[in-house]
Amino acid sequence: MRRFGKYCAMLIVLVFILSAAGCTLIEVVPEKDRQRVVAEVYGEKILKGEFLDVYNQQKAYYGITEEIEKDAQYKDTIKEIKKDVLEQLITRKVLQKKAEQAGFTVNEEYINEARKELEEQFKSYAETLKQQAQSQGEKAQGEKDYLEEARNEWRKQLNNAGLTEEEYITRRAEDIMLEKFAEKMLEDVKVTEQDIKQYYDEQLNKQKQDPSLVETALVQLYRPAGWVRVKHILIPLSSEEREGYYNLIQQGKQEEAKKYLDEKLKAIEPTAREVYDKVKAGESFEALIETYSEDKSATNKEDGYVIYKGSGLFAEEVEQAALELDEGEVSQPIGSPLGYHIIKLYEKLPEKVFTLEEKKEEIEAVVLDDKRNDKWNSLLEEWKKEAKIKKYENRL
Repeated sequence: MRRFGKYCAMLIVLVFILSAAGCTLIEVVPEKDRQRVVAEVYGEKILKGEFLDVYNQQKAYYGITEEIEKDAQYKDTIKEIKKDVLEQLITRKVLQKKAEQAGFTVNEEYINEARKELEEQFKSYAETLKQQAQSQGEKAQGEKDYLEEARNEWRKQLNNAGLTEEEYITRRAEDIMLEKFAEKMLEDVKVTEQDIKQYYDEQLNKQKQDPSLVETALVQLYRPAGWVRVKHILIPLSSEEREGYYNLIQQGKQEEAKKYLDEKLKAIEPTAREVYDKVKAGESFEALIETYSEDKSATNKEDGYVIYKGSGLFAEEVEQAALELDEGEVSQPIGSPLGYHIIKLYEKLPEKVFTLEEKKEEIEAVVLDDKRNDKWNSLLEEWKKEAKIKKYENRL
């Protein structure tokens, strides 16, 4: 459900899946305190222990230390985070009840889907580990080795969270079940031709009046003049050199940082010049991207980047030089904190108003998401009223 899926997940999926950085639950609260009731939903109790398990995960995820928690300046922020965690738990209880009433329960189908999803995540992470090893010049291991490494890392994080593998699978299966329930509740939401036309007219008018809105628009209906399509070859500085430069900037040592950057760029300038000469000699820009550029993304190799004044995709000096090129022209090597960029301007894009037909599918998806969100919020409000919710926030 695109945006709705993400929005819905925020409401029904608590932070049970920990970040790659790892989250450790800190059990420092006496068991008696964990048995205190912090909320009631449909007469069912939510205990402080349930709250703390999720809250401590949130703390670890956002790097909230005990010192920060005790700091007076963060008092209101911590209070809001706690209230938000409690609201998540309450919402989940409400949804569990409504799903059960609608005949949705965790079954073998959802359990198997959770296992399959997890296995796909393992494979994806294993491939990432393999690519990282290859980019660092390490000899590739067998496929099973990377897969096992991915599994071991996950088990370590799971153990830190105090969860067994089966507990995790069951919780994820319940998440999936609640997502299916939400889909069922919203299956009758439709988008009309009038909805699409109204969105198009209103948003096009706003974008033409204020072109800066185009940059963040969910559907781009207008393209101002001055946009160009480029590709670049990036001869990179090392990660250590980049870090060294930014550390100096953070310390307020601008002059020292500039001198440091100039020195590091000078060391890679011969390579940048060699690549530039190859471009001017007629070698394929795309082939040189593949051979020399750090940026080998599909975007850079295929369609390229669309930039404009203030787009922020490149350093300011790189962007400015790119915008001054003519179609088909290639820039001299341009230094930035990332290294040397060689830019080729492929196309100067004219001002354009996109037609309704061109954007109809995109608009329909956005409007559908909005209407689903509206109905979902309305349903939640209705369900929470009937749930006879009681909160005891002073016990958090």
